[in-house]
Amino acid sequence: MTTPELSVVVASVNGLPYVADCLAALERHAPGAEVIVADSTDESTRAEVARRFPAARLLTFEEQKTVPELRAAGIFASSAPYVALIEDHCNVSEGWAASLLAAHRAGHAVVGGPIRNAADRRVRDWAAFLCEYSPYLPPAPAGPVDDLPGMNVSYDRDAIAAIDDLLREGRWEGWLHARLRERGFELWSEPGMVLDHAKDFGLREFLSQRWHYSRSYAGMRNAELGRRRWLYAAGSPLLVPLMYGRVARSVRRKGGYERELARSTPLILLYTLVWAGGEAVGGFFGGGRSLLRVR
Repeated sequence: MTTPELSVVVASVNGLPYVADCLAALERHAPGAEVIVADSTDESTRAEVARRFPAARLLTFEEQKTVPELRAAGIFASSAPYVALIEDHCNVSEGWAASLLAAHRAGHAVVGGPIRNAADRRVRDWAAFLCEYSPYLPPAPAGPVDDLPGMNVSYDRDAIAAIDDLLREGRWEGWLHARLRERGFELWSEPGMVLDHAKDFGLREFLSQRWHYSRSYAGMRNAELGRRRWLYAAGSPLLVPLMYGRVARSVRRKGGYERELARSTPLILLYTLVWAGGEAVGGFFGGGRSLLRVR
């Protein structure tokens, strides 16, 4: 069997219909790729994936796994020279795979692209999206950047080797990409590598996600901060204006999303307040089991 040029790892934590839509998009727009679904959902989801997408390789875990753990499992099971990471609530677009591979063939070891909001009917959809992905809104620059999204990124084997230990520790992309920059790897932004974010978060659901993500993030950072963790935890209320300011600056730089920002500002402020609270608790008491709750 010929080794594929591209492996795509799908972290599956949301179940149906998200993962089915994701895999259908991969069939259309990345037909030659090795697709690996690292699943931590339920038997009904796995049975549907196996029935509808027999070409996909399904990694199943009876015990609950975190998103970084699922990504790592998929990477270590992959065979292609380039390995892309996406999540089950995201759909690749036409030209995604071609743009990604062209950038790798040109010598770029780490390649990422913009994220487009496909769940855009309600204010709460935009508020959730802008909180998480405003830095990655299209249009994206072509060239070196300081940051890339963790769920629309691809690595060559040299880059994977440089972050092997962090992958095994279950680290988020912030740690992975910081390591890669330290080791001299360039993070390359590829405008044609567009991913559609299709998750419709309910209000309570996203509040819960903000809390657990921020608490787990702070807990993971505690060992690095040492005694400074108390200072960071005590200063967490300052995150509200800082985080909202970052969202607003990203929107201004991109252009075209000012109306969505204005309408969703009250919810964004609420979400950033919850994030600050999660970071405070994580700083003082650790991450607990919050990382397992992140979707």
